[in-house]
Amino acid sequence: GAKLPNNVLVLDFSRPPRGQASDPAYSVVKSMLGKGGYVSQFVNFATYNHAEPRDEKRSNIILSGVARQILSKCGVRVWWVNIPRSLPLPAVFVGVDVYHAPRKFDPKAGKRTAKESVAAVIVQIIRSHSPDQNSMVEVYCETERRLAGQEMELGSVMNRTVANALKAFKLPNPKSCYIWRDGVGDSAIAQVKAQEVPAVRAALANTGQVVGDQAGMGKVPLSYIVCQKRINTKFLTETGDKVPCGAMVTSLQGADYKTFYINGTSPPYSTPKPVRFVIAERDPPLATVSPSTLSWALCHDYPNWTGPIKVPAPVQMAHKLAELAGNMEDCGSSLNHQKYAGKIYFL
Repeated sequence: GAKLPNNVLVLDFSRPPRGQASDPAYSVVKSMLGKGGYVSQFVNFATYNHAEPRDEKRSNIILSGVARQILSKCGVRVWWVNIPRSLPLPAVFVGVDVYHAPRKFDPKAGKRTAKESVAAVIVQIIRSHSPDQNSMVEVYCETERRLAGQEMELGSVMNRTVANALKAFKLPNPKSCYIWRDGVGDSAIAQVKAQEVPAVRAALANTGQVVGDQAGMGKVPLSYIVCQKRINTKFLTETGDKVPCGAMVTSLQGADYKTFYINGTSPPYSTPKPVRFVIAERDPPLATVSPSTLSWALCHDYPNWTGPIKVPAPVQMAHKLAELAGNMEDCGSSLNHQKYAGKIYFL
């Protein structure tokens, strides 16, 4: 048959069977479209019946969110956040997360078994402090299936993703690189940093050869930050009230690395749980850049997010992509990452 053009958007209106949150064919259709590199958007009529809305205003709010999500998937930047002016540009932001699928009962084995885990790496490029010069997003991502529960040894996929991203967006000379890594406990930070930081440095150092500049380039300053959400630390004010949203705490430090906490939420009837950011490595040229200000700004860069604001957008996008790929039968192995360059297709 005739070959489909590259600029195809598939809009699917689904109504899942009674008692199910999503259509059983969702992951199958997503996998088929992902293999061809086509952008898709599903509208779930089980969430709200837009054909016969009881509340026209609520229906319009939901459909406006769908419209923003479609624009974001096509590569349009729907809003802009201000990043520190001291940040050397162009900058490379890397977000890393691993998704572990819940155990399911296997009739053949007669017990609950774990599916393979999936690691996702997001590379985002920012070239200017002005929103006028960043109307389109420059995001490249890749996934890799892992043994069930395996969280570490991601150096190879991070090296490959960063190198491919710089090649795809023709960026021969990045001036800085920030890595946000999710899912690492205190005892494993040193080991994970020793595996992943050299891999990313190697990809940045080879950018000259990737884009054809044989002269190469100097060392790109890099910062490696671990995001820890599952912590038991909570903060209260001196009067016993909750800490307001956006509050930062720096007086509580770890034994080995500089640490800061950001309280991203403020629920009405419970004590908010902050996110701990551990600066495992930071090169001297980035000493003038506030990691807390940059991290908090990027927490608001994720498009069309209605949940609690906790981690920077690159990490949140990595989590979303890893979850999407992890729920596919092939764990995302068929996704055409090259065709999806510049598109946040996994929202």
